[in-house]
Amino acid sequence: YYTTQFDYANLGEKVPKKTALAMLQSVVDRFLNIAIINSGKDYCIIREMGEPTAKEFDNSLRRIFLVIFQMFDRIIEVIKENETGNKGICKELHTIDLNIDKFVDYCCRIMNRIETSIPENKKSLLFSTLFILELIGDEFKYIGKHLAVTKKTLKDVLPLIERVREYFEIYYQLFYKFERIKAVDLGKNDVEVYNKYFEIKKKVNGESKSIARHVMLISKLTLVLAELRIEMEMG
Repeated sequence: YYTTQFDYANLGEKVPKKTALAMLQSVVDRFLNIAIINSGKDYCIIREMGEPTAKEFDNSLRRIFLVIFQMFDRIIEVIKENETGNKGICKELHTIDLNIDKFVDYCCRIMNRIETSIPENKKSLLFSTLFILELIGDEFKYIGKHLAVTKKTLKDVLPLIERVREYFEIYYQLFYKFERIKAVDLGKNDVEVYNKYFEIKKKVNGESKSIARHVMLISKLTLVLAELRIEMEMG
């Protein structure tokens, strides 16, 4: 609702009014395996279509990571190809982020309802992991708004984005195959990303500086995710 009513309006788009059913449909569309199965003049029936499974949990969790990589690659492509100044980029990244929201919600629903391969005493850590992954997706939405409002080149911030993508990939590998040496490597990379951010921050301004702040926050959230993963392994 916030995106369509305010973000797009700020980019100059006229937002049409929605009927109650259309509004409910947009909410239902945010959830996987949920549908409006019947509706009338003053009612609608919403139902879960089928029972979730542990395999769907594993697939959905993996998909969250892949969508985040997709968002990294898309903003890198936009900057390299100078595709900025287009509100379509903002809407595209918002749409991609909606997939993260869907998969996060679905994983939470599954964990609340069925047995998974995750031990019960570590579920709270995984819930926290899911919520932080969703926050990372939100940062890409904010970057999308900055890409949409400038036609200037943003290539000066590209090295930081590419560096943080590498950093997130180390975490991704650590999440699925925990190795102590990889955890140490991630800590070293955190320092390198921090240094890269301050090196670039001195040289950039305007939208580049704003994007750099969002990318830096992605790296800080990634470090928190790594700490949660270590706790899952050692706790």
